Amino acid sequence: MSLNTAKYISTQRDLTQKFREAVNAATPFYPTLCAEIQSNGADEKYGMLGSMPGVKEWLGDRQFKKLRAADFTISNRKWENSVEFEKDDIDDDRLGLMSTVMADFGNEAALHPDDLLFETLVAGETTACFDGQYFFDTDHSWGDSGTQDNDLTYAAATGTTPTAAEFRAAFHQARTAMLKYTNDQGKKLNRPVSTSMASLLVIVPPELELVAYEGLYAALNSNGATNVVIDRPRIIVSPILTDATKFYTFNLGGALKPFVFQKRKPIQTPTWKGADDPEYKVLKMMTDARYNLGYLAWWKAVLTTFN
Repeated sequence: MSLNTAKYISTQRDLTQKFREAVNAATPFYPTLCAEIQSNGADEKYGMLGSMPGVKEWLGDRQFKKLRAADFTISNRKWENSVEFEKDDIDDDRLGLMSTVMADFGNEAALHPDDLLFETLVAGETTACFDGQYFFDTDHSWGDSGTQDNDLTYAAATGTTPTAAEFRAAFHQARTAMLKYTNDQGKKLNRPVSTSMASLLVIVPPELELVAYEGLYAALNSNGATNVVIDRPRIIVSPILTDATKFYTFNLGGALKPFVFQKRKPIQTPTWKGADDPEYKVLKMMTDARYNLGYLAWWKAVLTTFN
C-alpha cells in the first residue's frame, strides 16, 4: 500500500467518523409530530380502527358493537446523497474544512425527515388521509361523527395581515374546534381536562412570528387586560412555510400523533470509492436511506388561513 493510499484511507475513516458524530448529535423535530414505525417492506398498510363505544347503563341483553375500520398505505421512498472530493483538495486542506463539510453533511442527513415533514404538512390541503378527505379539509366525516372542519379561516380587519388580537382570536377558534371534535361513535374526542393549552403547538411562518408571540405570550393584550393565554402554547417559527396567511395548531396531548414517520432503512454510514486506486483523482462518498412520512390523525391538527 502506497503512502498516498494509506493517507486517503485514513482520511475517509476520519471523515466517516465526523459524519457519524454529526448524525448522533442532531436533534430532529419530526418526532414531535410523528409516530415512528419500523417498516419491513416496500410499503406498509395501516388499519385505522374506530373508537370504543361509550359505557352505558345495562338494560336487558348486552349490546355488542363492531368497531369501524379504515385503512391506508404508505410507500417508502428512496433517498441518497453522493459527493466527490478532489484528492488535491484533501491534500491542500490546511483548515480542516473537509471535516466541517462532513459534519454539515451528517447533520443535513439526520434532519432531512424534518424537511419531509413540512413538505407533507403543506401538502395536507391537497392530499387525502384515511377518511378519503384532504388532511386539512372542511368536511371530515366517519360513522356518527357528523361533518367536521380542520381547515379554518379567520377574517382579519386588514385582510391577510392580522393584529396580535386577531391572531389570539384565531388561535382560540382553532383550539375550540379541537375541543369539539367527535369520534365515529359521536362522542367528544377530548375529555374536559385532556387538552390543556400547554399541550398545544403553534407553527407559524416568519411573517406571523411577532403577532403570534404578542398575541399569545404578552402579559397584557392591546386593551391593557390580562392575556389569559400567556405562556401556554409552544410557538415554532418555520422559514420553510412560505404562505404568510397561514398557521398551524397541533394537539400534542395523548399518545396519538398527527403524522407517521415510516422508517425502512435509516441513513447509512457512508461508503467510499477511490482511496485505493491511484488512477482515481477523486474520493467518492455515497450514502442512502429509505423512509417516508404520511398522515394519521387529522383531528390533532388545524390549519388557519387569514382572509
